[in-house]
Amino acid sequence: MNKHNYHNLEQFYIYPQYIDTYPFKKHLHNIEAIVKTNPTDFFTLNPKTYYFFKMPLCGHPQKISLVELRKRIETNDPLKLYCRICKWLINSGITYEQLAKHYSVNNVRPLSDVHYRHHPVIFTCPDCGEDTPKREMRWVLNHLKNGESFTKHCRGKCNSIGMKHPKLVPFWDEKRNKISIFQVPANDDHLYHRKWYFLCAVCNQPINTPTTAYNAVINTPRCIRHKIKSGTSFAEMAIFFSFARCLSAFPYIELNHRYKYYRHREFDIFVNVTCHDSHHFFAVEVDGIHHRNTADKDEEKNQYAAENMIHLERVRDIELADVNLKNFNNMIQRKSRDKAELNQIITELLNRFLRWLSALNMEKDQFQELKAAIIEEIQHVDVIKDEKAIWKQLNHLGKKLLKDDPKLKPIFEQLREDVRRELGDFITVTEQDIKRPFVCSKCGSTWEQYVKAVVANFRNSKRKATGCPTCANKNKELNAKLKKEAFTLRKAGFTQKKIAETLGKHPTTISSWLKKFEAF
Repeated sequence: MNKHNYHNLEQFYIYPQYIDTYPFKKHLHNIEAIVKTNPTDFFTLNPKTYYFFKMPLCGHPQKISLVELRKRIETNDPLKLYCRICKWLINSGITYEQLAKHYSVNNVRPLSDVHYRHHPVIFTCPDCGEDTPKREMRWVLNHLKNGESFTKHCRGKCNSIGMKHPKLVPFWDEKRNKISIFQVPANDDHLYHRKWYFLCAVCNQPINTPTTAYNAVINTPRCIRHKIKSGTSFAEMAIFFSFARCLSAFPYIELNHRYKYYRHREFDIFVNVTCHDSHHFFAVEVDGIHHRNTADKDEEKNQYAAENMIHLERVRDIELADVNLKNFNNMIQRKSRDKAELNQIITELLNRFLRWLSALNMEKDQFQELKAAIIEEIQHVDVIKDEKAIWKQLNHLGKKLLKDDPKLKPIFEQLREDVRRELGDFITVTEQDIKRPFVCSKCGSTWEQYVKAVVANFRNSKRKATGCPTCANKNKELNAKLKKEAFTLRKAGFTQKKIAETLGKHPTTISSWLKKFEAF
């Protein structure tokens, strides 16, 4: 080699005897090949033989001849002054340093020797630190070049059911599943087909029947005692909640919701008490307005209960007051649909249940313990205070929530802050069994009203009326007073615009008032 022609390229040469001084890593660069290929003396190189040099713009090793390297430098083409790997990453959303962090130390080939196709590679997730094998570099690199996070392609902990669905972690029964939730890949088979064991979200006890992870995501896992099914009214949920709260701790009592006793026929709430090796049954039916057309079926159920020694109680909707059932007297007739009325109904049901228990000839200590729990529940029945806990029993919220309707956002935002925070996930657009506290967006005053009424007023008004009744033109006494003032001001020669400014009303409202006045 003529050293005068190539001496300026010595700065890019990699001396094998000093290989430890270079910032090269074994899983990124083929250090063994560099040591075997490069002579210890730069000036003994053959200009047309390929050796390892540091590429001028990136500093990464690449096999190239002196002739080719000098030619590239003289043409000054940036694309040709990078190593092969860096060329892949030009104008992409990932740098060489970032790719190097993803490239696992467990790869068979160093990164510098990997081809775009046909070479299997292993990536290390920067979030969970676990390896993910890929059949070819291009499968993931194409996405990384577009700026995507590798977490999306991770098949380690990041892709586990535990990471994808963290709310399932406390309910995962690792003992019976025999695997950690963070080791189960969140693929179609494990999410939608294979069934797993979970713990009850209410009592934290193992659930006997396994279910799919997807079902556990959309329906919080609950054991049979604490599982409320879809289509359940709030009254039914509240009654079940009180029974479950005071009876679930006793192993000799089995509490079920929607207990099927024959094919599709079922009792809303069914209590099975084991006493002296025999079973005693207590059931509650919560009859909604649709029972107006099911009197025959209700009477059949009453007869079935009587024939099978099942003590049945019925809670009847206000609309069923004139619907009689033959030969049946264990009824509690509702006088309204207000939630507050349920406190009295639940108290009466628990008292009837206690009287029924007292006739079972239970052991004295056992009965006293059970009696104390029921009395404790009777003293603390408050469906308004427990509303959030009662709603949480329900797996499916089928009705449209107020917070989910963008057109009704002004109404939802007027709900008092604590109500929005605690009950926003349960208040529906058509709710009309309890008056909610609203804070007027105009004057700041607080008033109470059914959500359905506020929504109806908002939808029916031309200007989308919001605020308290006074600000929304719904205070009849105040409006009558303001109308008189408007008539007086009109007689005094005031214009409609001036009257509107004086009374704090919209000109359209003043105009409609004055039309009626002028008609007389």
